[in-house]
Amino acid sequence: MLIGFVLLVSACGHDACDALPVSERIYPTKMACEQMADRIHKVRPNVVLLCGEVHR
Repeated sequence: MLIGFVLLVSACGHDACDALPVSERIYPTKMACEQMADRIHKVRPNVVLLCGEVHR
């Protein structure tokens, strides 16, 4: 069961490595997660952020 989305940061850019959570917050929709990623990109434009699904 999908419960939301979490914002992840990739330590090695777009290469194949594990992404780490930015915080413990779970966003109810992918759009809400992507909006937060956009806000962070304004301050840190070089960081690679992803929205990942959270399942129960």
